[in-house]
Amino acid sequence: MKDFFYVGYQPKTAPAIRRSIRRTILVLGGICFFVAVLLVLGQARFAASSFEYGQYRDYEGELIEWPYPMLLADNTRYLLVGAGKFGVAETLRRHDGQHARVRGSLISRGQDRMLEIDSWSLRFESGRFESGTSQTRQQLLDLGQVTLTGEIVDTKCHLGVMNPGEGKVHRDCAVRCISGGAPPGFLVRDAGGDTRLLLLVGSDGRPLGHEVLDHVAEPTEIHGQLVRQGQSLILKAEPREFTRK
Repeated sequence: MKDFFYVGYQPKTAPAIRRSIRRTILVLGGICFFVAVLLVLGQARFAASSFEYGQYRDYEGELIEWPYPMLLADNTRYLLVGAGKFGVAETLRRHDGQHARVRGSLISRGQDRMLEIDSWSLRFESGRFESGTSQTRQQLLDLGQVTLTGEIVDTKCHLGVMNPGEGKVHRDCAVRCISGGAPPGFLVRDAGGDTRLLLLVGSDGRPLGHEVLDHVAEPTEIHGQLVRQGQSLILKAEPREFTRK
């Protein structure tokens, strides 16, 4: 068998070398394509969530402050946040139970709804809803003590502003959103892999923020009291008792 030696200054390589290089390129190209397809198919699908960025609609209903600012409108509970990485708790303080009109962009994931509101558009009615007359405000239903394992997320990004709005890749963003006032949530999964987002508050019902930052995006076990208010599930627990798994 005749060996061919590549000479760089020659205008052409030997035919056998050319054939060998072509075969090598084709084989490596096929392997790269196959690996790329496997990686794409192996990626987790994005959640069916949405953010109507820049699309504002008019909403009106009853404001509720606890556990986090919400608008109760048309039998739907909308969590309220501001533009960027800011909440609206201070803006809406002392307006619990009042009727309000506001423009907002809808954020949604599954059955959960949120509005990024234009604070300048807020208009309050002079009267207030009388206790017990609102069709959407409901009493707390105590579901008992639970121990759950999940992940602390910022509700704004998780519900649709970012995708994925969870996991290590989203930790820095989630920390900044919660620090700015976005309500923290506790994302749990059942045995079938279905997820549910619980609003997270202190054992005394206080809003949480900086207290939970060390546990954001980490597998965390929380023992606390689970309550339901309307469509919302709320977990009351103390951050100092959270356990990293």
